[in-house]
Amino acid sequence: MASELAYILVSSYDIPSVEYALISNGEIVVSGLALSKTENGSDAASMSNQTIYGIGSVSKMFATTAVLLLVDDGKLDLDEPVATYIPEFKMADERYKDITVRMLLNHSSGILGTLMFSTMTYGIPSTRYHDSLLPQLAKQRLKADPGEFSVYCNDGFSLAEIIVERVSGMSFSEFVRQRITESVGMTNTKTPQDDFDRTRMARTFFQGEITPYDNCNAIGLGGVYSTAEDLCKLAQAYMDDPGSVAAAELLSDEMRTASMQKEYLRGIWPEPGEGVIGYGLGWDSVGPNFFSEYGIQALFKGGDTVLYHSLLMVLPEHNMAFAVVMSSGSSIMYGLPMAQSVLSQALLAEGKIKEIFPLQDLRAPVASEVPIEAHGVCRPLRQQLRGKRDSNQPGWQSHGDTFVQRRHTQRDLLLYVGWR
Repeated sequence: MASELAYILVSSYDIPSVEYALISNGEIVVSGLALSKTENGSDAASMSNQTIYGIGSVSKMFATTAVLLLVDDGKLDLDEPVATYIPEFKMADERYKDITVRMLLNHSSGILGTLMFSTMTYGIPSTRYHDSLLPQLAKQRLKADPGEFSVYCNDGFSLAEIIVERVSGMSFSEFVRQRITESVGMTNTKTPQDDFDRTRMARTFFQGEITPYDNCNAIGLGGVYSTAEDLCKLAQAYMDDPGSVAAAELLSDEMRTASMQKEYLRGIWPEPGEGVIGYGLGWDSVGPNFFSEYGIQALFKGGDTVLYHSLLMVLPEHNMAFAVVMSSGSSIMYGLPMAQSVLSQALLAEGKIKEIFPLQDLRAPVASEVPIEAHGVCRPLRQQLRGKRDSNQPGWQSHGDTFVQRRHTQRDLLLYVGWR
């Protein structure tokens, strides 16, 4: 199943390479690599299922794991204000004092989102984003009261990265190496600040030409490099019985369980129902999602940089996980369906489910009015989000890394942030 799906992605969706792995009860039971004609045309002989990819926002699970380790050490409290650990953290909004460490990990801090300066470079890593984050945040106001609701926020995980550094006395890269990757045998996991052979990384392409290596310099939010097999080893730390002593001992049961609670329900959230997003600590979804119909909790985290894409899905009670990393594509459009398909087939093969339910029919969304309580938010957004019209996307305007679609009336305003 996994190899067939990977072949479809490289042959029909213009993805140069797809690497994947499935782990069950402590054993890698499936591992492979599929290459497109484009990738085969370059020096593909050096590529294998140990080739390293950028994993984008799956890196947030390294930041989350690092924070949880420090909680286990008794050095950090999830519900303590961020300013306790970073005294010079300030914002142009007094509410910043109420932002806790937990809010960074469940996307409810109220921080605007993503400061993109020098986040992505090619070939040469940079520390400018890391070094400038606090001064830049000091100029910002919050978009909401801390804890009011969860909406994707990259910069919160960069603050978590800095907290790890302040509390541990190590660089984030060194902490990840000493406390996570070496502990569970993730020998192919690196960061842009590590010294390693960059030729081991998967090649990326633009219009058929090989590009320089993609560096996401915001390490805690999206800068880790890894393999599908290594991500499965990290996933073991979040399983009930991972089949590995090292993975079982990485986090306490308390912290492991805390990570998979429905953090998104702490604030404003739509009525519960199957969807893609439902934040835990770090996780994009802790449920309900595709596997809820089987009575199974599934955790997943997707990641996308400019050129690399990845997805990690874990079924904690069944001690099973699937990871996929790609050199083009999309974590949600391609990685998520692949993970769902492979894991459901694996559950069926192991006798843990009796059948695979057919997917529900998709229905067209029904238009609705913007709630009256949101009008005060939409008006200032209309004033702020002004940019040059993108001729390639009729009806859209661009503003930094945000795209705004205006439909029908001035109140119908949809925001799409161009980062995961």
